[in-house]
Amino acid sequence: MFNDIMASFFRLPRWVQVWMFLWLVPVNLVSLWFWNETAPVSGVWVAVLANLGMAINLPIMVATRGMSKAMSLPHLVFWTPLVVILGFGLVAGDGPTAYRNYLAILWVTNVVSLSFDYRDALEWWRGARDVA
Repeated sequence: MFNDIMASFFRLPRWVQVWMFLWLVPVNLVSLWFWNETAPVSGVWVAVLANLGMAINLPIMVATRGMSKAMSLPHLVFWTPLVVILGFGLVAGDGPTAYRNYLAILWVTNVVSLSFDYRDALEWWRGARDVA
C-alpha cells in the first residue's frame, strides 16, 4: 500500500510534488510551533484546522491507494473556515509580529491551495475518481 501511495505521488506533475512536499505541508505543520499564541487568532484553533485539513487525507490515501481528487474535500471543510478566521485575525493586526507574519503566509498558502481544491472537489463530485 505504501508503495502504491508513493508511486501515485510521483505520478503527479513535478510542480505539484514540490508544492505539496516543500511548501504546503511544511507551512501547515509550522502551526504546531505557534500552538500557545492567543492573538490575533488562537494558535490552538489554527493548528487544529491546519493539521486536520491534512490528517484526514491519510485515510483517503489509504482507501484510494494513492492521490485522488477526494483529498480536496478535507481542505474545503477545515481550511475554508481557517482562511476566513485568519483573514479577520490579520485585519485586527495585534499579536506578536512573527506570529502575524506566519499567519499571513499560512493564509496565502491555503487560499492558493483552496483555489485548486474547489475545482478538484467539483470534479470529484461529478465522478472523477481516478487516482494519480
